[in-house]
Amino acid sequence: MKRRWTEEEIWDWYKKRPWITGFNFIPSGAMDGGVWMLQEYDHENAFRDASKEIALAASLGFNSIRFFVPFYLWRVEHDSFMKNFEAFLKLLDRYHMTMMPTLFNDCCVAKSKYKEPVLGPQPEPVPGYFGGTAVTPFDDDTQNGDTVGYDITDEPEMEPTVEAYVREMARIYGQDERILIWNVWNEAGNSQRMEKSVPLMTKVFGWMREEDVMQPLTADVWGAGAEHPYGWLKNPGIYAQVERAAIELSDIVSFHFYGDYSHARMYIKQLKEFGRPLVNTEWMHRPYRSLIQTHLPFWKKEKIGSYFFGFVNGKAQFQYVWEFIKKLPDIDTRLWMHDIFHSDFTPYDEEEIEVIKECNRDKNIF
Repeated sequence: MKRRWTEEEIWDWYKKRPWITGFNFIPSGAMDGGVWMLQEYDHENAFRDASKEIALAASLGFNSIRFFVPFYLWRVEHDSFMKNFEAFLKLLDRYHMTMMPTLFNDCCVAKSKYKEPVLGPQPEPVPGYFGGTAVTPFDDDTQNGDTVGYDITDEPEMEPTVEAYVREMARIYGQDERILIWNVWNEAGNSQRMEKSVPLMTKVFGWMREEDVMQPLTADVWGAGAEHPYGWLKNPGIYAQVERAAIELSDIVSFHFYGDYSHARMYIKQLKEFGRPLVNTEWMHRPYRSLIQTHLPFWKKEKIGSYFFGFVNGKAQFQYVWEFIKKLPDIDTRLWMHDIFHSDFTPYDEEEIEVIKECNRDKNIF
């Protein structure tokens, strides 16, 4: 589509498909699971291990994953990256699963702490930290203070490279049914960046549409501009221009909400006013009371697509809560924040698995 889809067009597309039910897939074998799985080094072994996790997901009835595509690998290992990315799509297709690729991301650390991803053998995690490292965009300074996150795409000279990446992915996969939706930007405005990414984000939407991709495009809304990320969960809404820009660019409204059931209902009521289908691309946070048992049936009942965060627990240590919420008085850090399986594929909570199987049994929602 060379323009934004109309409400009628996007609803027609959405109603022809089964309920979207999936999760954010970060392969468990490394802190940077996407790089680990798709890099040239030891690819065969990493891919084999990740394949077991996809097989497990298919056994639960999931039909899609959201996946952060490592732009860095496209830049430094282009040919092997493209080959391995294609192999991954073939694996998903074998299990009748699609992908929502996430191209760019505003969750990032300060420039003084920025480092390129590690290639080759992957570093071991630091125990106790979400993401496996104490260098994180989810600390107090970045979420609540004055630290502004940095990404390599901030550099003006990177724009031609970004454009080449976007256009190549669009030309190769823009007519490919294995790609369900393009998630152009993750959490624009996070890490105190606010409107910083809007100019480039707008261009990426434009380049994708110039390439006439057949899939819908979206950028998530998630609470940018709220007084405090935790307080936003009790009073959700659209507070910042970056979020209005994301919705105005998007064909389908994607959002993140980690809050409890009652406030999820409140937020959904607001988002439905935009008149487009909804897909929740990040949720499930046990200490925040975002639970499989309460929320997954709700998303299905409301005909909202679902991608919760995490799957098999591993070296990214998604069981630990973010640094900036560890000292909040009502956060029970004994609970896993994300992930639904231990590393040996035993469930964290059997009841969650039963609810998932029941919800995924019938994906007819219209």
